[in-house]
Amino acid sequence: MRSNKRSILTPVTLLIPSIRSYWATHFYSLLKCIHSHRNLVHSPRNFKEYPLWTMSLLRGNLPPNFFEAMEAYLRNWGAQYFLASLFNQKVGENIIVELIERLEDLYGACFNKNLDSFAFHVSGSDSALSSRLSDGFTEIFPFRELTGSVEKLIAYSDLCLILENNFTGGSVAIFGEVEGAYGNKLRTEAYWGRKQEFCVFAVGVVEGSQKQIYFEESRHRGIDRVLLLIEKSHFVVNDFTKTLHCFKWLFLYGPNFEGFPGDDEFRYFSGEMRKRWSDPIDSVFSFLEGFITGGDLIGFNNDGIQIITDPQVN
Repeated sequence: MRSNKRSILTPVTLLIPSIRSYWATHFYSLLKCIHSHRNLVHSPRNFKEYPLWTMSLLRGNLPPNFFEAMEAYLRNWGAQYFLASLFNQKVGENIIVELIERLEDLYGACFNKNLDSFAFHVSGSDSALSSRLSDGFTEIFPFRELTGSVEKLIAYSDLCLILENNFTGGSVAIFGEVEGAYGNKLRTEAYWGRKQEFCVFAVGVVEGSQKQIYFEESRHRGIDRVLLLIEKSHFVVNDFTKTLHCFKWLFLYGPNFEGFPGDDEFRYFSGEMRKRWSDPIDSVFSFLEGFITGGDLIGFNNDGIQIITDPQVN
């Protein structure tokens, strides 16, 4: 239950209905970040073959130990892609419902109950996935005049939650931030002083040994925001790091490396990455999407995969 007292941290539960779908989401999200993010120090986007690259091509065309130079950035930016994928599945449904309820309380608003589905999208000018994001909504929350342009809001945010009426096509966009490495910054005045005032929620990874995920509410420079904070000790952060290390070992030692620690499902997907080392990345994405079934997805998305919306742009 959500506490009515804003000063009290409110832990939330993350239940994993399908372990295989959960691990597929980790592998899918990191590869999608490598594929779609524009600001990585090393990227297949610079290859003449792009978007038809392979993991083998990536390793063969970049300097030795290139992944070490990417690792810190993938830990942070990869979190955008992972959270967008994970929270579009039923595993995150209770968290998203509470996020929406808290925003309603903070802003004295009530979203139209005809908004019968919702989905996360990666935003930010540094991701190709945001290129046509403005086509996906008709209103922006909070419901007041936007001081800048919609394009600037999209460019300088990390996530966009769109609530939609599938019958009428009406839709509301809610923008937020992600800090996958230094979530404690979300609690500071300095951080929010540089951010868009229409970014009204944030997800961050913070220090903590209690293995918790919890909500906080903050107010900086007159703007109310909802924070979802995930402790570094929580299993979802540890598993994201484990997947990051899997790719690090593969790109360092090549597809013959077999020493992956972890449970059976993690080792299954680690092995599949070895097998698909030279496969076109689109086929790897299709393979992973096949494990994130419609039954794991939120709302009205059962007719198709709503993991990360890809506008199919370069």
